[in-house]
Amino acid sequence: MSRDLDRMNIAIIALGDDPVLLKILETWFVEEWADWYGPGQPGDAREDLEKCLLPNARLPRCLVALDGDGRPLGTVSLRDTSPGSDLYPGAWLTALLVHRDFRKAGIGIKLIAAAEREAARIGFPEILTATATAGSLVLRRDWQQVKTLQSASGPLDIYRKALETT
Repeated sequence: MSRDLDRMNIAIIALGDDPVLLKILETWFVEEWADWYGPGQPGDAREDLEKCLLPNARLPRCLVALDGDGRPLGTVSLRDTSPGSDLYPGAWLTALLVHRDFRKAGIGIKLIAAAEREAARIGFPEILTATATAGSLVLRRDWQQVKTLQSASGPLDIYRKALETT
């Protein structure tokens, strides 16, 4: 069930502001990215999310979009590792995920904008992402494609956006 973003009161918070959300996001990660986080796979969703709770770490960071009742709608992370980070060190937008019930309502764009603001706030001059599926979203936010990588799962496009740091 998709909802109209204009009628939703959406707040974006850091996962550290409500760590109870970690369990929900962990479930979402395992469901969405079973090839990485599923049983017997190399990823550990809980561990990746817990790293976002470290109080003095610049990265990683996890942001969560909530509706007016405090229910999570989607999430995005900033990390220093991602496919391509060996070529372009910096802040990488990763783990962009809007729950299936709330897709096509503009929440992904809102999360990307929040990640851009957060990366600028903590002093990064640019933000990057590697994606096979979200290229149209970042292009709508004026990102530039800089490279295509070949990964085990297929081609990944790398995008970059210059930021105004505060």
